[in-house]
Amino acid sequence: YQANLQPAERSDALAQTDVSPLKGLYKVEFETPRGKALGVVHAEDGKIRGGSSAFVYIGSYTQDGHSITGKVSSKRHTADSSLPSVFGFDEVTIIFQGAVKGDFAICEGTAAEFPSLSFKAVLTRVAD
Repeated sequence: YQANLQPAERSDALAQTDVSPLKGLYKVEFETPRGKALGVVHAEDGKIRGGSSAFVYIGSYTQDGHSITGKVSSKRHTADSSLPSVFGFDEVTIIFQGAVKGDFAICEGTAAEFPSLSFKAVLTRVAD
């Protein structure tokens, strides 16, 4: 079938089949101008659940092709001053957008509580 497509059509058809769902267990590396942190999240069926040594992450997302958008709430679960929030707040709601490519996702966004502080994250799939 694809052999009959013109080069531009073949490229479009291949790009559509190259879309990976945001699904599985991911290592997440995120940062703001205030600092960097690491954690894990599990994404599936529009839900995100995860955490780190000090915070729990609960949220949702939608995916349209490679594009993802969503919202994640982060809440401290352990009172440990050696594990500060990269936002400077113990509870934040992050609105994000990004792209999924294979076993990776890259996102950017802001926290509703501190909209001038940019947020970036890289998710790397570690298991299905």
